[in-house]
Amino acid sequence: MSTQNKTSIELELKKLNSNFNTFNKIMSSFLVIATSESTFKNKTNKEIKTIVPVVSSTLKAINESIYDDELDFEYDS
Repeated sequence: MSTQNKTSIELELKKLNSNFNTFNKIMSSFLVIATSESTFKNKTNKEIKTIVPVVSSTLKAINESIYDDELDFEYDS
């Protein structure tokens, strides 16, 4: 791999890293807003610890159904 290719790849990786950092900041802000307007703020820590695994499982199932189909499509092409 040439030095120019390495430099180009490094530049693209730096841009991606910057984009991910920006995305993380946006999502962190969203999380604060969502939490502040959530019913979780009125629950005890014990209630939250009971609810979160159920919510997490539901989100995992949604994520798998979205991205598994997407991956299947990529491999079928």
